[in-house]
Amino acid sequence: MLAAIFWLSVPKPLPVPPSGAIIVDLIPEAEAPARPTAAAKMLSAPSLEVEPLAAPVENPEPREAPSAPEQGDGMTAATQFYAASILDDPVNSEVRENFPLLANEEQVIQLCNIEALEQLRETEPGEAPDALVGYAFDSIDVAGLDLVADGGAFRSHGTWRHIRYRCAVASDIRSVAAFEYVLGELVPESEWEAHFLNGTDE
Repeated sequence: MLAAIFWLSVPKPLPVPPSGAIIVDLIPEAEAPARPTAAAKMLSAPSLEVEPLAAPVENPEPREAPSAPEQGDGMTAATQFYAASILDDPVNSEVRENFPLLANEEQVIQLCNIEALEQLRETEPGEAPDALVGYAFDSIDVAGLDLVADGGAFRSHGTWRHIRYRCAVASDIRSVAAFEYVLGELVPESEWEAHFLNGTDE
């Protein structure tokens, strides 16, 4: 099961709490602290705070891909998608109802990062991702319904690892239509602080 947190103050990773709760806290980009150019785009949105919501108890029902995207650069293309099932669960109704209040670009970012964490949990044996920073080493690029994150990082078992992913959101901006990713090397601990990567959520 996935949970994602979009924080209210300084840039922080999107963690998955032990309880499996989905917590969505969204902030205006203007309030974010200055970042280096390579990590300039953070996950942000108009001011909106949503109380913690419980994630589904069962694994979210996967959605079949309409067609698998072409693989490139060694990327693994997903054939099942999970973000929509998580948001469709009745316990997450408040998050779902507030999504239309966000700009389309922010909705794309939210859906794709939820999908990224859940794909890692479902398809990578031995990994237990509990946080994701899509902009850790490069900006997130969004063009229409397509997202490219070439400088992401995720935390698993207390360490950080590079990840690149590409995501296409369906025209209704309520589900993911295509997703592919490739894992990179571990991020040296000496680089964590400079890229806002924390070993724990404390």
